[in-house]
Amino acid sequence: MPRNTFERFLPYSGAVAGVCWIGQASMQRTSSRDQPGAATTSVIRENLAINYASVACLVLMGMSLLIFATAVRNLLRSGEPGEATFSHIAYGGWLVVVAGISQMVTWNWGLINGAAAAADDAALQALSYVHSFGWAGMGIGLATAFIATGLGGQRAARLPKWFTIPTIALGALGALGTAGIPPGGLVNYLLLPLWLIAASIVMARQQHAHTPTHPIDLTT
Repeated sequence: MPRNTFERFLPYSGAVAGVCWIGQASMQRTSSRDQPGAATTSVIRENLAINYASVACLVLMGMSLLIFATAVRNLLRSGEPGEATFSHIAYGGWLVVVAGISQMVTWNWGLINGAAAAADDAALQALSYVHSFGWAGMGIGLATAFIATGLGGQRAARLPKWFTIPTIALGALGALGTAGIPPGGLVNYLLLPLWLIAASIVMARQQHAHTPTHPIDLTT
């Protein structure tokens, strides 16, 4: 049956998440140099408003990815046979990604409203080290979600091969990066927003292509 307005919007939640990822990275100001353990109270306090905005971007990104996870599951499930496999794995992977983003929010609040607010430089330095690598907590979920989305989209013929093959490759790189083997983690960090925006466009087109334009008449 035809989809309602909210269902048609679901794939674009990935693009919203991608823009938020760019926003949180570009607005965050915790140190004067880009290296772990370099956060300072003065820099955080001087940029308090945009640091709050950066955290808000992470919150919105997490919410958007929960919606996007549903869109991925629905699209893959529509092309799977009687038993769903990849759609459930991909959905679970995106949920783990959101859990990693929630962890990033926690570390950000620890820096901004905790150590920096109390001017505790020792705690600030320790938190800064963890904060610098907080995004790695998304790695396991991201690798799983990429691989399952790529394989599931290819098997169910719901996503084009030019999109699924790079997606699977990104998943493999993400797994290696999370295990500490470069450059996988950095590649995924940089390409994540571009992938999310591209995925939103591709999924929206596929959803439209596989949606009936008229209600199915069950009386005939």
